[in-house]
Amino acid sequence: MKTGQRWVNCAFTSNRKALTEDLVFERALARDWGPGLKKQGNYDRVRPSMKCLFLFLLSFLVLPGLLPAADRRLVDRVTAVVNEEVITQSEFDTVFRPIYEQIKETYQGPELQKELREVRLKLLNQMIEDKLVYQEAEKMGIEVLDSEIEEWIASFKSQFPDEATFEGEMQRAGLTRPLLEEQCRQRLAIVRLHQFVIRGKVVVSPEEVEQYFQDHPDEFIAKDAVELWTITIRKSDEAIKEGITDEGAKKKAENLLLRLKRGADFSRLVMRNSQSSNAEAGGVLGFVTKGTLLDDIDRIIFSLAEGSFSDVLETERAYHIFKVGKKKIGVQKTFEELRDEIRDKVFRIKAHERFVEWMAEVKNRSYISVR
Repeated sequence: MKTGQRWVNCAFTSNRKALTEDLVFERALARDWGPGLKKQGNYDRVRPSMKCLFLFLLSFLVLPGLLPAADRRLVDRVTAVVNEEVITQSEFDTVFRPIYEQIKETYQGPELQKELREVRLKLLNQMIEDKLVYQEAEKMGIEVLDSEIEEWIASFKSQFPDEATFEGEMQRAGLTRPLLEEQCRQRLAIVRLHQFVIRGKVVVSPEEVEQYFQDHPDEFIAKDAVELWTITIRKSDEAIKEGITDEGAKKKAENLLLRLKRGADFSRLVMRNSQSSNAEAGGVLGFVTKGTLLDDIDRIIFSLAEGSFSDVLETERAYHIFKVGKKKIGVQKTFEELRDEIRDKVFRIKAHERFVEWMAEVKNRSYISVR
């Protein structure tokens, strides 16, 4: 597909909440709820793991000349042309690989292929938009000070337990200090452009805040929440495809539950046996609000006492054992208590809408060719 002065592929969407919020980690992170556990359409943010932090870095190594040398050794085919710059297949694959590894832990079979097609499409659009935004930042002459870069890197390094761990993860990700600094410089330039072009031009009036509160009453009905951990044992591909019981996986889960009842340490069992990517974090799901999980599981979880375990619970793709922590009783807040929160939400909505409009204008005057 080629376009001259316009963008014509409606399948590409402009989902740019991450940059319009100054939350640059957000788009690279996703909570692992275990296969088939959480209702469709519910997404939450959690503190990023080290694996996700470097996934975040790799997800932005798509700007000119920023790929690790190992991924630039061969001349490969062009995936997209954005004005006078290109996105190569190797650039796309570098970003896509770690995302693929996470997706295949949750989906199998036709569902996996469907999810991969959607992610590929959205990822390519994301990479195109990133190039366009940075090109605009360069045109505006936006500069980033060395001191700002050092401050950002110091903050990033603080997410790791020590210097050796940080350097080890850098090496495994194929990153060098100069590459990290340049990556940071370009990211901060993009965020600054959003501040000038998007956020700095958004105004939220008191009337808009109050109107949003009145128009969306269901959003502000406080819900009960419970702190959860989980052990997940996946079913075989055959069992998932046929919709049958996986006796081996079920037996393993039942044996783990028996060990828990005999006093075994939950975190240790999680790290040694659980088959979700949150196993390395002890199986933590954090606080989950009522109505978030599948209905049958939700009902059971919220009936359990603090400190107790569930029986083995079955979903379409796995067996789960839940550990229940603290419970929070939902309390309805007043408009006065919610005013600042609502103002922030309305601001984000308007900023996102403005970005979509601005990006459409940029694409309309840009040359974009998807091969």
